[in-house]
Amino acid sequence: MNDNDTTLSTLKEQVHQLCLRKGWGVDGVQDPQHVAMAMTVEMSELLEHFQWLNPEDVRALLEGRDPERVALIAEEFADVMMYGLQLTRTLGIDITQQVLRKIDIVDHRPPKPYNPDR
Repeated sequence: MNDNDTTLSTLKEQVHQLCLRKGWGVDGVQDPQHVAMAMTVEMSELLEHFQWLNPEDVRALLEGRDPERVALIAEEFADVMMYGLQLTRTLGIDITQQVLRKIDIVDHRPPKPYNPDR
């Protein structure tokens, strides 16, 4: 399985099956409030891998010269995504519809100049 041949529905179901196997929640459905809170913890763990990077460190990431850090980032990102998939499955949110909706909203905002020093 990879991004090119796996649907979001399949990933939602895979995460749900994990919850069932682990006995998490009622019938594999965890409290969405707790899931959302857990997402913030995992996001903080993801951000730790970027804390205090200098511009050369960032270039190394972008140019594929720090595969160890990328692997750590990928693992934390997977945690965030898994909680997000649980949350959207539980609440009946169609991720594709919502992402496209948000793209449309952002497209219609006035542009802000990019400032990488902010």
